[in-house]
Amino acid sequence: MSVGRRRGVNALTVAILGEALIDFIVGDDGAYRPHLGGSPYNVAIGLARQGVAVSYLSPFSDDTFGDQLRDSLIREGVEVPQARRSRWPTSLALVTIDEAGLPTYRLYREGIADKDASFDEIVASLPADLQVFHTGSLAITPSQLPKVRKLFDLMQSRGVIVSVDINIRLRASLNTKAYLDGVRSLMELADIVKASDEDIEALQLDPDPRRSAELAFGAMKSGMLVFPEGRGGAVLINAHGNIEKSAYPIANIEDTVGAGDTFHSAFLAALLRTGQLNKALNEISQDSLGDAVDFACAAAAINVSRKGCSPPTQKEVEDFIESTHRPR
Repeated sequence: MSVGRRRGVNALTVAILGEALIDFIVGDDGAYRPHLGGSPYNVAIGLARQGVAVSYLSPFSDDTFGDQLRDSLIREGVEVPQARRSRWPTSLALVTIDEAGLPTYRLYREGIADKDASFDEIVASLPADLQVFHTGSLAITPSQLPKVRKLFDLMQSRGVIVSVDINIRLRASLNTKAYLDGVRSLMELADIVKASDEDIEALQLDPDPRRSAELAFGAMKSGMLVFPEGRGGAVLINAHGNIEKSAYPIANIEDTVGAGDTFHSAFLAALLRTGQLNKALNEISQDSLGDAVDFACAAAAINVSRKGCSPPTQKEVEDFIESTHRPR
């Protein structure tokens, strides 16, 4: 039985597969404190706060952390169709924050709940009105690739848009070459790829990040690559050229935790809300894509002004854009 509250825009639905975990983030006193997190989990919340109907497909542990993660998604209005609870534990991450507010992760990913779902279980949980399937991050490590590739093939056969945030975590796999080869292979199959500047650097395609992003897009069969840059702006690359949007000014940056997840959820929400994803991707105008990137930059700016990952609502972003006088 599906649990959650539908808040869909034009009945459009996004389904998300990937980790929901506990980030133990070090405080100023050196103590680690638990926070609910995981990139796909953050994207699900970001979409729900933007008013998009979203379904989270991965199973939760039957431990206390699993209860907290599942309940938090339901409170946000995210559908949780997986009734079965895994007997495997919730995944954990130790997070340190440097002086620039950038996080470093140490991951505990063996024998954990969000991997405990078969291809058939995931397919059975898919919403009937699915339009976008999103995954990435720790769900695309080598052990998960066969399942994810089958899902990509299924989505393409059904005309579902495939979105992937590669969110490379080199410590997530002992075989770095297999991991990066797998990421590249999925990028070739995806319709929308989100990659950070750290991801682009890890792909080792070119010393220049912008050129590396362009080469990464060149390996894709179609679609678009959206590339939030470390300084807060973003570039979208597609067959029609590059779209660049500058950063929104922020008086005080708390940290950058979840900024990329907030960016991507806002980007997808903007395209869904305006009906752009009803079209073939190559038919979406550059102006419409530019507006979506700008909206996502504003959402990310709000997120970094807050502690941890805290995606804003549609109204918060619109009010922020209205109050910020900068060229778009």
